[in-house]
Amino acid sequence: YSTLVLPHWGGELHGFPHTLYGYMMDLFARIDLLSAYWKGDASSQGQTLRMIEFMDEYLSPNHEANSVAVQMWRHKLMHTSEPRFLHDDRTGKIYRWLLHWGEHLPSDQHYTFAETSDSRILNIGLMYLIANLKNGIETYLANLSASSALQGNYEKVQVELASYKFRVY
Repeated sequence: YSTLVLPHWGGELHGFPHTLYGYMMDLFARIDLLSAYWKGDASSQGQTLRMIEFMDEYLSPNHEANSVAVQMWRHKLMHTSEPRFLHDDRTGKIYRWLLHWGEHLPSDQHYTFAETSDSRILNIGLMYLIANLKNGIETYLANLSASSALQGNYEKVQVELASYKFRVY
């Protein structure tokens, strides 16, 4: 960030948006993996809810933000190469995003929503989100060391991840 992104701020490579998206993709892949260890199930069945529940428990109590983040930054980014707006049929609002590397978004605005007449905009600072995940991992690891149930879940997923088979297509 300091040697690559900031020196090019305002220039042709301003913000390195695709690099920022790559870090978001990596961060949510890690949340996916951690949530699998936590629940003891690495299948894609129920993956979205599992990730949201993990984030509710270990990253942020803001369930709406966790739900929007997983849908936008895990699934839409992963499968369509960029985040996509999410339409809420219940309210008619569109979920959008404001993503920054860090300090260009004040820390108290991180992981909050800004509201317009037609949108709810999730503000995210990547560096803040990395810190949130680091804190969440530390709490999860403490819980893991104290819980035989979580240890069993972890071991079950370890076995699953170590036994993938090649498929001939």
